[in-house]
Amino acid sequence: MKRSLLAIFILVCSVFLVISCASNNNKTMPKGKTMQTSITKESQTLIMETLGNARELGGYVSQDGRKVKRGILLRSAKPINASPADLDRLKNEYHLHIITDFRMSYEREAEPNPEIDGVTNVWCPIIDEDMISANVSSPDSAKSMNTFERLKIAVDRGIVTDKMYVGFLSMDQGKKGYSAFFRQLLALPEGKSLLFHCTQGKDRTGLGAMLILSALDVDEETIMQDYLLTNIFNANLIEREKQMLSQYNLSDSEMQKYLSVMDQVDSRYMQNAIDYLKANYGSVKGYITKELGLTENDISILKDKFLY
Repeated sequence: MKRSLLAIFILVCSVFLVISCASNNNKTMPKGKTMQTSITKESQTLIMETLGNARELGGYVSQDGRKVKRGILLRSAKPINASPADLDRLKNEYHLHIITDFRMSYEREAEPNPEIDGVTNVWCPIIDEDMISANVSSPDSAKSMNTFERLKIAVDRGIVTDKMYVGFLSMDQGKKGYSAFFRQLLALPEGKSLLFHCTQGKDRTGLGAMLILSALDVDEETIMQDYLLTNIFNANLIEREKQMLSQYNLSDSEMQKYLSVMDQVDSRYMQNAIDYLKANYGSVKGYITKELGLTENDISILKDKFLY
């Protein structure tokens, strides 16, 4: 990914420091008590009061017929919005052990993760901030802009493209961050859970989910359905954003680009990432072993740990 695009991505992420604090208060629906063959909001939700896009990977079926264990692999938006009740459930019901944070430094400094007794916060940034040129727009220069102005820069300069995830996966920092994520998964104690997140829990987090589900041999269709669940969890939020953007007379394609940098996901983004890994490494698992440093034994350990 070009340096200028990385800088604009940082600028765009600053939008969420302005608009997202109140955006993730959509209450989720109760989690099913039994394994589900269908992939729905109800089957994957963590039943949080205020923690946005909060769900799990449990219940998905691997290609050898085993299932991902419930209540262990958790994903969400940034947990700063989590209520005391949400944090209590994460600690006492899900036995949370690690929170893996894929955000950039300025995102974490502006909205740090909550401190939970007995839970370790681990920073695994996916974007290399050192690659950003000093003469390119920074978050500080975005402070005087309104939300639409920031989004417009992202759209006009090409950061909002369906190849964005390829950049995350191909950067050295992305490889380093996701490799560290897998090391945390390998070391996760029995009976404990791990929560991974970025800002909105959809892009960097979505790629993290795709990688671990691929390592567990969950099929591509299921992985895509899990990715697209963001649009269901964020449905009310996305509708409000559409209403906000409607005043700017955008075309349908422009509207989708703006929404994709906000709280909506587009299957093309994930499909292009998967296709890139297949073309360059033979498979997603090939990327995991060649670039993230996992061995076949590591993958076997992950399967034994997270499948039953």
